[in-house]
Amino acid sequence: MSYLAALRATIHQDRRRIFWMGVLGAVVTCAIVLFLPLRYRATMRVLIIQSTSPTLDAFTAVKSAEKIGKNFSQIIASSSFLDRVLQANSKIQASYFPAVERKRRRAWEEMVTASVAPETSVMAIAVYHPAPTQAAAIAGSVGAILARDAREYTGSPDIAVKVIDSPILSRFPVRPNVPLQVLLGALLAAALSTVTLAARRRS
Repeated sequence: MSYLAALRATIHQDRRRIFWMGVLGAVVTCAIVLFLPLRYRATMRVLIIQSTSPTLDAFTAVKSAEKIGKNFSQIIASSSFLDRVLQANSKIQASYFPAVERKRRRAWEEMVTASVAPETSVMAIAVYHPAPTQAAAIAGSVGAILARDAREYTGSPDIAVKVIDSPILSRFPVRPNVPLQVLLGALLAAALSTVTLAARRRS
């Protein structure tokens, strides 16, 4: 019997066993995921404003702002920016971050993300934290620091940043993505059981 024929026969004759193996995989995955720290997300948006001039058309201004936003994304991920965030709001728990610089930087990079929508001057900032209030506080501080120190970071008096959307919290934890992980666990368990049963049938 060819492997393909064995596979088809297995799916047809052992579909109940495969189904229950998928259910088992989903349950095990769910149990593992729920032991991981669940993180909420706070999102906000800022607008990068560049002063116009007779020699600067609108398209060029947007492209320039998009490039500046990408630079801001790298700056936000830096340790020095984290220091400013912690200093800006005393309610942010500095003890959450490890004392070792390498681990501290990694924790910060995993916590905050920033991206610029293509062909716009709008940058979206997202902060992930187990405590919703901390996520909102950190996101608010990130936006406030960008608005306050934009000229310092760019070296140009023609650049300004304005907060256009205050932080909004997710209703439920978004990391890890529990439904997606459970689905993948079920599919993986079902696939492995199908392959194993087909191999046994063929032998």
